[in-house]
Amino acid sequence: MKAKICNLLILLVVVFYSCNNDDGVSDQDPNPNPNPNFNIGSFDSTIQAPFGDLDYRVYYPEGFSGETFVIHVSRGGNGIGDDRGQLTAYVDAYVQEGYVVMQIDHRLAGNDIETIARYRGEEIQFIAQQIVEGTIDYGDFQGTIDVEKQGFSGHSGGCMEGLMAAGTVMTHGNYKVPQIKAVYGMSPAGYDPDQFGIAQNPNGYAQIEGTAVFLIIGEAEKDINGPGTFMAEDWRLQAFDAMVADGMKCQILVRGNNTDHLDVKGENPGIEEFNIANSVAMFETYLRGNDRSQELGNLALPGSNEIEVSKK
Repeated sequence: MKAKICNLLILLVVVFYSCNNDDGVSDQDPNPNPNPNFNIGSFDSTIQAPFGDLDYRVYYPEGFSGETFVIHVSRGGNGIGDDRGQLTAYVDAYVQEGYVVMQIDHRLAGNDIETIARYRGEEIQFIAQQIVEGTIDYGDFQGTIDVEKQGFSGHSGGCMEGLMAAGTVMTHGNYKVPQIKAVYGMSPAGYDPDQFGIAQNPNGYAQIEGTAVFLIIGEAEKDINGPGTFMAEDWRLQAFDAMVADGMKCQILVRGNNTDHLDVKGENPGIEEFNIANSVAMFETYLRGNDRSQELGNLALPGSNEIEVSKK
């Protein structure tokens, strides 16, 4: 009888967790499923910018009452008004670590990639400055924000956005955000040939000074852009090659199967787990000041892929 009861309890636990996993949750779920650290609160608002209304969403750890930092999370694409609620695995992980996450709806830039870059540069520069000036509404968040240290995590066009905030000089402007101390960039763009308007002489990537930058590229995407058009051999490795050793610079090349453009941001679960673990360690180091720099590139190694680590 006791054995039957135990088996029944085990079955109920299995059913409970099967029904509560988030594999089927849409990327646009505004409240990612929390793990036991914090419940995740969110708040939507709109702020007036020089270029028009900018919609944003903040995610915050409910019940957190200390001081924390803002991490900007940004996906790729050309801005169709649904950027909030994307990359939810990253949002979830950062809030569970006690951070506040900021997401904005990027303006529609059409198919002009240089316009995408210019819009994103203006937007990240503006929203980060509003955090500094204290004009952001955080809803029911009970803690305080250290506005002078912000982090950034982004994929594809979102990666370009973060690298501009880090100090990449563009032909259409300089969008550096001094308060952004660490950028975790998935699938960076090359500059030869150039799509985004990266300055060439001197190279825009070489102008990044001080900001910690961690880049990850998949073997299957390294020669092509997002839509899959061949650009040049090792095109996505050009960004790291051009950077100078001023502040931590790290590049990961993931080799093997399931390493294309979408795999790098999360369709390969092993790469997603690697990204989350290493970006958390990065923000712990460069925002909170708890040095985990020796761990970077060595955490949650994907079991079915090989990685090559380069550092400056």
